Amino acid sequence: MIQRIQTLYLFVAAILSSLAAFVFPMYVVDENVFRATDSMWLFFTFGWAMATFSGAILMFQKRSFQLLLVRIGMLSSLIILGLLIREIMNVKAASATYGVVVPMLNIILAFLASRGIQKDKAKIKSLDRLR
Repeated sequence: MIQRIQTLYLFVAAILSSLAAFVFPMYVVDENVFRATDSMWLFFTFGWAMATFSGAILMFQKRSFQLLLVRIGMLSSLIILGLLIREIMNVKAASATYGVVVPMLNIILAFLASRGIQKDKAKIKSLDRLR
């Protein structure tokens, strides 16, 4: 449902994940820019996050499954953040760039989307009680 705010949050999170996988630099070492495509696991988890956020948009009629997909996307963003921190710490003289912020933004957007889904779920439940 496009008119719901959680759909916009999930859409932005999916777009950010795909941009981070292909475009945004993750860290720099001696003027060499490293992207998510340089690490197989990092690239895979960004793709997984984008797929779960996109799938959650399409599951608007099954709110419990949508909420599960959003939480899986949030977990994958946490895994991405951990992988990024591990890679930056393992490489000497590596400095993080703005691409590292994307998993944190995805976690925030997924949290906001899950709150919106829970509000919709509560609203539908209260309307069912009135019937």
